[in-house]
Amino acid sequence: MNKYLIINADDFGYNKEQTDAITELYKERLISSTSFLCVTGYSEEAAKRAKEENIPVGVHLAINSDKGNEPWKSLSRSASLCNENGLESNGKELALHARRREVAAELEAQYNFLISRGLTVDHADNHCGTLYGINGRRFYLDAYDFCRRHSLPYRFPKKPDFIARQLNLKKAPGPVCALQRMIVKKGLKAGVRLLDDLVSNPWSAKDIRSCDELKEYYLDAVENCSCGVTEMFLHPAKEKNDPTGEWKKRVFEYEILKSGDLLQKAEDKKIRIISWADFARMSQEESA
Repeated sequence: MNKYLIINADDFGYNKEQTDAITELYKERLISSTSFLCVTGYSEEAAKRAKEENIPVGVHLAINSDKGNEPWKSLSRSASLCNENGLESNGKELALHARRREVAAELEAQYNFLISRGLTVDHADNHCGTLYGINGRRFYLDAYDFCRRHSLPYRFPKKPDFIARQLNLKKAPGPVCALQRMIVKKGLKAGVRLLDDLVSNPWSAKDIRSCDELKEYYLDAVENCSCGVTEMFLHPAKEKNDPTGEWKKRVFEYEILKSGDLLQKAEDKKIRIISWADFARMSQEESA
């Protein structure tokens, strides 16, 4: 079986530094896809950039704000997703109060934001895992309904390996694997196209000693890419003032992608780099 790899840059529209980095990487063909955040204060400017540069995007579905940032906005004005400032950043509060019909309305509003600005949407994925069932809520059903309506492939892996890697375990716990299998089954039953595997780095910036250490992680992931379609997602960004130090990891990921070393490793291992649009076409051809 052949090996295919999507190299995706998340958080287009997060801010200027993130958007500048991703635009540059896409124009230089150092990434194959990107995912767009519609709820930030920079999303309008980013939409103009994506339109000008003819960049296809995935909708990076977000029903929460990131902690430490100015609160993001609900495009559907859904009260159960918000506190007095904007989208809720506390995951427990969000899981406790969010109403599924308002989650569904928010997903539609974010898709419509992109379409109304003339952008091509080629897939859907999720910011912070709020739609993946890990918070005890069945929002994954709403995500699947959304993808089915708009014929979009979705970021959720059919293999449980991603969970083990994110938890730094050789094998994910049995109950977690059972939940993952159930969510995959629901997606396939809904007719949504899902990835075979998924790769990202789970380390906090404070645990990364150098850019080279982080690069080795990603090179090893390419080296050990499994058969089928794998997505590797990173969060590349240019430098910005950040007293917490967490932004450093995003700058490292920009430098790693800018080097082209991941693409070279994929070429050496005869792994074909594809986009999310390619994956959608391949899935349609297989089911025809």
